[in-house]
Amino acid sequence: MKVFKTITAMLVATIISFTISAQTATPAATKTTTQTTTTQTKPAAAPASTAKPAASPNADARTKTGDKINKDLKGPNGETVYTGPKGGNYYLNKSGNKTYLKK
Repeated sequence: MKVFKTITAMLVATIISFTISAQTATPAATKTTTQTTTTQTKPAAAPASTAKPAASPNADARTKTGDKINKDLKGPNGETVYTGPKGGNYYLNKSGNKTYLKK
């Protein structure tokens, strides 16, 4: 029984020492990274007027989330229907959330 208690105490002490050493190593690594980034030269600033040309919303038949527009279906109030990544069809409700259609 004494052997079991001794081994358990040593195991707990080892775990605590690894945890403490892992916590103290992180700030030193962050400090080094900060020092190296401050010595680098900054790239030239991009021009402020980098406006993108307006493209039609269905130029490539994809939404901002990357899902394809399903032109064969309409939502309950005429909303645009999209095909999700797993093949399900959905539309965006008034609050902007996806509402999937039943098959």
